[in-house]
This record gives sequence, C-alpha cells and structure tokens, in this order.
Amino acid sequence: MERHPDSATGSRSLWQVLGHGNDLSPRFPSRYQPGHGGGDPSHYWPSPSLSQLWRILFAAEPDGGGDLAQHIPFRGGEKPVRVLIAAGGTGGHLFPALAIARSLRRRDPEMQIHFAVSGIGREEEWLEGEGIPAHRIAVKGLKGKRADQLVLSLASLPRALMQCWHLLSLLAPQVVVGLGGYVSGPLLLLSTAKGIPTLIHEQNAFPGLANRIAAPFVRHIAYSFPGSERHFRVKRVKMTCTGMPIRREITQGSRGEAALRFGLDPERFTVLCFGGSQGARKINLSLLESLSHLMPLQRELQFLHVSGQIEFETVASGYSSFPFPARIFPFVRDMASAYALADLVVCRAGASTIAELAACGKPSILIPYPHAANDHQRRNAEALAGIGGAFLLPDEELNGSRLAGLIEQCYRDPEGRRIMGMKAGSFARVDADERVAELVLSLIREGERSKEELPC
Repeated sequence: MERHPDSATGSRSLWQVLGHGNDLSPRFPSRYQPGHGGGDPSHYWPSPSLSQLWRILFAAEPDGGGDLAQHIPFRGGEKPVRVLIAAGGTGGHLFPALAIARSLRRRDPEMQIHFAVSGIGREEEWLEGEGIPAHRIAVKGLKGKRADQLVLSLASLPRALMQCWHLLSLLAPQVVVGLGGYVSGPLLLLSTAKGIPTLIHEQNAFPGLANRIAAPFVRHIAYSFPGSERHFRVKRVKMTCTGMPIRREITQGSRGEAALRFGLDPERFTVLCFGGSQGARKINLSLLESLSHLMPLQRELQFLHVSGQIEFETVASGYSSFPFPARIFPFVRDMASAYALADLVVCRAGASTIAELAACGKPSILIPYPHAANDHQRRNAEALAGIGGAFLLPDEELNGSRLAGLIEQCYRDPEGRRIMGMKAGSFARVDADERVAELVLSLIREGERSKEELPC
C-alpha cells in the first residue's frame, strides 16, 4: 500500500494550537497566488448575522483534552492546498474517500489531505497506513435510534459542532468533501457557514439523510448510481454522475498468486463469501447450511469465507464438518486477491461492494441488508441485478437450500456466468476517483479566482 506522509517542519496538537489567540488559521501565502498576503479571505467567513450566531453558540473554549488531539503538519514559506474529507463509520464511506484522496495526491503530491472521522470504526487504522491525519469528531447518528439513544445523540451534537468549527478554523481547507456518515452533516453545515466550498459524494442509489439535508447548501453533488439525482431537490446543473470511487488495486489481483496466498486450488470453482466490514450472521449461517445441499459438488467447489470477527469461530467450526476445501478469515485486507480467485461472490449490497464487483466483472448473489437506512442496499442491488449483472436474493428469502440452488446454478452454467460477469463489468466506472478529484480541483480553482476578484 502506498504511503504519502505529509511533509512538515513541525507539529503541535490541535488543542495546544487552539489555546493561542482568536485567529486559528495558519497565515501562509498561497503557492497558487504568489505575492498575496496570508490569512483567510473575507469570503471564507459568514455574513455578520451568521457570525453573531456562531459567537453565541461557540463562545466556550474546548476543555484541555478532547477527541481532536491529533498532530497537524505545517510547512513554512507557502500556504499548502488543504482538502478536508469527512468520511467514516464503515468501509462504505471510508474506502471511496481513500480512493479520492489517492487521486488528488497523484495530481498534486504536495496537497495536504485531512480526514474527519467518527472513531467508531477502523478508519484511523486505515488512514495511518496511508499517512493521512485523522481528526476524531464526537458525533453520533440520529436515524433509527431508540428514544434513549436519540437523547444521547442529540446531546453530543453541540460538542461535535464546536469540534468541527475549531477544526475548520485551524486547517482553513480550500475544499471540504463529505461522503455521508455521522461526521459529514455537521462539518458540511459549518463549512458552508464559513464560505468554504463544499462537495458531497453520494455512494448509494438512494441518498442518505446527511447528504439530502446538505444538498441545497453545498456547491456540487457527485453521485454513483444513474437515477440518484431524482432524490435531490436541487438544480441538475450542480450534480454530476461520477460513479463510485474504488481502490484501483482492487482489479489488479492474480488468480494464481491469490490461490497461493490463500492456500486454495486455482483450478477449482471458488465461492467468495463476505458480509461487509462487520460480517453478516445470517449470510454466514445460511452458507454453512448450504454445504449439506452442495455435497454432490464436493470435488468441484471450494470456499473463501470472510466471516467478521464475531462469527469467526462459529464459521470455522461449521466448515470443519464438511470435506470442502475452505479458508476462513475474520477480515481480509487484500480484497484484490480475493476477487481474483472468486468465480462467484455471495455478499451484501453496499455501494462499494457493487462498484468493486462491477470493476472486477464478477457474477454475484446479492443479499441486501434489510435494515439499511431507506432500504438503500436493496436499491443498489436492483441497479446491478436489473441489467443481469447479479442475482438478487432478499434477506427474508435467504436460507441454505435457496442459496445452494443459486450456487449450483452458477457452477453448472459457465456461459451464463460469463454473461453475468460481462454485464456487471458494463456497470463499472473505473475512473470515478478521477472524476470526483477533478470536481474537487475545480472548486479549488474557483476559490482562487474568487480571491483574485476580492477588492484590495
């Protein structure tokens, strides 16, 4: 995995910096605007009425600790381009954000990219591997909560807004990009109040709550699925169908090397099963149940099963009762190799998964998570299954017998498998990361032009 650490001549913790003075923004001349003075231009700040509101809301300083105690690099002599990306909670938000960040760095290796995350998933582990600073915002989701959980979520909101405000003041990003999730909403709201250009990317076929709320206020909206634009009540001119950004290495696996890596036979028909970054209990148990129905194919099939940490022991024990070659892992980082070895994929229908299946041209059995917000996984699955690129198996119809029947059907119909993979491939937009990166850069250029037009 590539590492791109930000170069820096020195660093201070965020709360240390916040303790000095009222102007929290670094004052460096822009390297795109040589000769211009430092500091934030007036268009980065809200109108007087909004400014008064923010002073009332955020008059209190944060305590001496806090979740944002990260080290932020600075470079002297010039003001670097900074982009702040709000993403996290699940891999579905984080991985496309990482793809966008990589694309931006390919275009401008000196660009400083920061992430705002919720801290409830594995975001910081992944970002550390990329050399990207992560800033934790203490915010909780609101949708689908019990009454007591909703009270706690609402109670966390003022502190989260304060953290977002201070982070924006310190970093002074040229653009803020939101990919949904708990952090995205407050950060985009305050970025708009500060006059910072904003962009959202909607991954799913039906937009999430945070993006729908933010849509009227942001500068531009990128989205993955054709037809998603119907759900945004904004002018079409500010929307672009970019596709879903994915990690480019996902398509670069080798079947032979993958077989060696996982200890499986490259000649056997391989079923890859996974349930997302957290696993999926019902898929795990249904796959185990299907094995008894698939015994006539024990010499032909093998399984690569990503169970999730919680179900790992149960799944590993279940396979031990059957003669199928199988490798079980709680989590797999090298999904490129997993896809390369797979002849058929059994999985949920998150937007990242749909995009990866399409990019790799893999036939699949999609089992949408039934409790996803707005039933967006079903809508994602329908988009791919609707063109013949996948089977759609509703969660309520999932059982071992039904799953075994579809696996056997795919195995016994190689031509049908080939056509399904080809149709899935036609759904791919492998340059989606570049498309979104270009939108980000266009907002940066737009901001630079706005600076030039400001009166002296």
